[in-house]
Amino acid sequence: MRKTERKIKKIKKILGVSLAVLAMCTLALPINVLAAIKVPLDTSIEPDRNAGTDLFDTKCFYKNVLDLNISSSDGQNTSVLHDEKYSTSLSFAEGTKIEVKSDTPMHGLYIIWDSLIGEWNLNINGNDYTYGKYGFLHEYIELPEECTSLVITVPDGDHGVERNLSGQRISDIIAFDSADLPVWVQTWEPPCEEADILAFSTHSDDEHIFLGGLLPIYQVEKGVRVQFAYLTQHWNGERIREHEKLNGIWLAGAKYYPILGTFDDAYSKNYEGAAESISEDDAVAYIAGVIRRTHPQVVVTQDLNGEYGHGQHMFLAKNTIKGVEQAGDESYDGGSLSSYGTWSTPKLYIHLYGEEGERTVLDMRTPLENFGGKRAIDIARQAYLCHQSQQWCDFTVDDYGPYSAALFGLYSSTTGPDTNKNDLMENLVSYDEQEEIKRQEEARLEEERLKAEQEEKERLEKEAALKEASENKEDDIDKKKEASMSGMEIFILAAVVVAVLMTASFGAYLFVSSNNKKKRKKRRRRRR
Repeated sequence: MRKTERKIKKIKKILGVSLAVLAMCTLALPINVLAAIKVPLDTSIEPDRNAGTDLFDTKCFYKNVLDLNISSSDGQNTSVLHDEKYSTSLSFAEGTKIEVKSDTPMHGLYIIWDSLIGEWNLNINGNDYTYGKYGFLHEYIELPEECTSLVITVPDGDHGVERNLSGQRISDIIAFDSADLPVWVQTWEPPCEEADILAFSTHSDDEHIFLGGLLPIYQVEKGVRVQFAYLTQHWNGERIREHEKLNGIWLAGAKYYPILGTFDDAYSKNYEGAAESISEDDAVAYIAGVIRRTHPQVVVTQDLNGEYGHGQHMFLAKNTIKGVEQAGDESYDGGSLSSYGTWSTPKLYIHLYGEEGERTVLDMRTPLENFGGKRAIDIARQAYLCHQSQQWCDFTVDDYGPYSAALFGLYSSTTGPDTNKNDLMENLVSYDEQEEIKRQEEARLEEERLKAEQEEKERLEKEAALKEASENKEDDIDKKKEASMSGMEIFILAAVVVAVLMTASFGAYLFVSSNNKKKRKKRRRRRR
């Protein structure tokens, strides 16, 4: 009995020590590591790696592409320019000529640059064309004329935020023989000048983990204009994340090329740590400038507590609040006032802000028609898989749990409080709807104008007809008068003729009578 008790005490002691060690180890873990521990997954919505796109790896797995012969004027081995990898690229000095040849006529060209790019020259059959106006890292060009040979001239290597980099880098060059493009080809539009929703993401991948419902629900399903903007860049660290960023949001349904910040990605455990690497004034100037540039109806940003405690997330959230305020202030410049003017944002939402029951909850489980029945949570998870370099972090994309991508709090509003609390666009009319209303109003006014013109035309025609009828009537009267006057004249003429004849007859009678009298007198005289 005593042995059994001793064994039980020994086991309890071991368990106690073990629990104590485990607790100490847990407390020693960095807060971001704790946050990365997976919560139980809903296995009914496990990510589908075969979701109609090939953008899940560092490789593109190119399909429907032409076999190319690529050479450069500097004599480099260009085989990596067609090796299906974002992780490999070549550096070219300014002015280098890159010739691309194909046995089959090329209809479109897709260039994956591996450094920030400006305008560059393309020569086809002796004709020069300029591209790169918007600095698309993944740039598709529908060629102005089909050809079997073209020449790319490498532009100036002014990289701005990219340090210790000479020349311009190209990862891949791909060509197609028709406009029927694979799904992974990104045909970007420039950043939106009138965004319904402007979403600020701190890093590449935060847009899916914490803001993952915005693109599939709003941009794709509802047709609302969603513009993403990033605080930090990864050019001086894991440059492949710049490619993963584009792949992820393209898969999720992005249409407008993201606006890219120039600040370095750096981990910190609090706001103060983040403020040591990024100037608050510079951050506010950038955020206010983006807001003024895109005229958003809704601004969305990350958690004030940094989700799992990331200092740069806190930094973005707090300075987004300042940026929204400053963007509408005429006295605040930040270098953007003269270019874009001021802008007052109707609504600002912050991830996880506010108390439970007061937050707006996005529906990420309803099947989306434009994604073939997949749900927003499915799409967000698939998009996150595009960030292959970050999969070691073991984060999950969920619409439940402490970091739910479905929860947002209304921080400020000029449209009043939300009542339904299930739509970031509540109490707002999208820009497309505004344009449609405007178009319908213009069409209504045009219809009314045309109707008024037709009525005026008919009125004038009626007046003209009445006037003509009146004039015709007067003409008839005049004609009758004329006809009546002619009869009188005939009568008078006849009377005159009769009078003349009577006068003549009477005169003749008198003349004859007078002659007869004279003759009678003469006869009398003779008789005497």
